[in-house]
Amino acid sequence: VEVEGIKTDIICSTFSDYFFVVVTQIDKFGTILRAESAEKADGGAIYSVNTLLGRRDDPLLTIYARQLIERISQFSKKPLVLSISLQEEGRGKEHFEAIVNSVLQNVTL
Repeated sequence: VEVEGIKTDIICSTFSDYFFVVVTQIDKFGTILRAESAEKADGGAIYSVNTLLGRRDDPLLTIYARQLIERISQFSKKPLVLSISLQEEGRGKEHFEAIVNSVLQNVTL
C-alpha cells in the first residue's frame, strides 16, 4: 500500500495457532509485538499487547497491535504477532487507517 508517497509492505500469514503480520516501510522487521484478546465474565473483552523484541518506548506500535487484535478478535480468537517498522514520515493518521484497513483485507480469518 502507498500513502502520500510512502510505500508500505504488508505480509499476512495465518498459522493454526496465530496470525503473523509484517508491516514495514524500511524493509526490516522492526519491533515485534504479541496481541491477544480474552473474554471477561460479563461477556466483554480484555486486550493485551506485549512487546517481544524491539522498541518498548513507542506507543504508536502498541496502538497498531491493539487496533488490529480488536478487529481480528471479532472473527477469530487466535493471537496476533505483529512485526512493524515505520518511517517518521509514515506515522500519520492517514497512514494508520490505510495500513490497518489493508491488513484486515489481507488477513485470512
